[in-house]
Amino acid sequence: MPFSLLAQDSDWPSPEVAQMYNAARGDLMRGNIQQAIITYRNAIQLAPEKMILYRDLGQAYYLAGEYDETHKILEPIIKSGEADAQSFQIAGSAYVAQKEKKKAKNILQKGLERYPHSGLLFHELGRMYEMDEQPVYALETWLDGIEADPAYHINYYEAARMYMGTQKPVWAVIYAEMFLNIEQQTPRANETRDMLLGAYQRLYKMLGTGEIPKFKGGNKQKLAATAGNTFEEAVEHTYLKLSPVVSDGITTENLIMLRTRFLMEWMKAYAGKYPISLFNRLGDMLRNGYFDVYNQWVFGKIDNPQQFDAWKKFHPDAIPKLEAWLGEHPYRPVAADFYNSKKVDGIFIKEKKAK
Repeated sequence: MPFSLLAQDSDWPSPEVAQMYNAARGDLMRGNIQQAIITYRNAIQLAPEKMILYRDLGQAYYLAGEYDETHKILEPIIKSGEADAQSFQIAGSAYVAQKEKKKAKNILQKGLERYPHSGLLFHELGRMYEMDEQPVYALETWLDGIEADPAYHINYYEAARMYMGTQKPVWAVIYAEMFLNIEQQTPRANETRDMLLGAYQRLYKMLGTGEIPKFKGGNKQKLAATAGNTFEEAVEHTYLKLSPVVSDGITTENLIMLRTRFLMEWMKAYAGKYPISLFNRLGDMLRNGYFDVYNQWVFGKIDNPQQFDAWKKFHPDAIPKLEAWLGEHPYRPVAADFYNSKKVDGIFIKEKKAK
């Protein structure tokens, strides 16, 4: 659960209240929850008009497992109309902990009525649907979150994870890489690297097991005519054309060749029709000489750890230079990137039951 920024003195009625708030935040981050609760309560006595104190006190009670106290603190500010999106999220999480999923969904939906562009609330609501084993609603909700708030990157991770179990792994390829370019050095980022490699494997398996053209049936011309009708079709068609590159397997070296060729084909055929920040960013890496190293950074350790270690010994400065470049060029998806039709009903692959 995210923590807000430390308070500046100008935000508060006195420097003392700001100091108390910052001290409570520090205690909360160090796990000293009970001391944080005491400090928040004391600060509220001095600044009862500051909503953020109530919200963070509610969060402290939630972390302490005192869920009734959480609701007692948060309900009045929610009813007042002054609650922020995080207040609704904390209240929803407390209801989940109490196994009150219906109430959790209701409070999150109320939050989205108040904050329709909150990626945070879409994320939490999607989790509710997933917990209820409703993957279609979960994926739809995370896609709504991406469309409404492209900067909230966790929804890319969730959508990619969901698309891995569907007939459309191409979206797992796209969303996993978008996430990885924002969250780069966490356990979840390493999981996403593995997911991205698997997404390419699933994509080419799907392309290779789909309906084949009729012998001399004119399907080749039909395929070419419809290849760019949508962004999704354009991406799939481009990867299908390049399938000989990975005919002997999905490896780091093959992916470097595949993805380089993909960018060149995309820029030539579709970049004007479907501009997207991810492909522009990868194109920048290619032009600046970082793309091969970037692909090693993404896939190398996941694909073949021994080979990756050997590569690093021969290129000791490559990864540090790439990570410096990534740090100097933070990735920021934009609303115009959203090309997903959100047609997700019926795309999930049902696993065959063992006999």
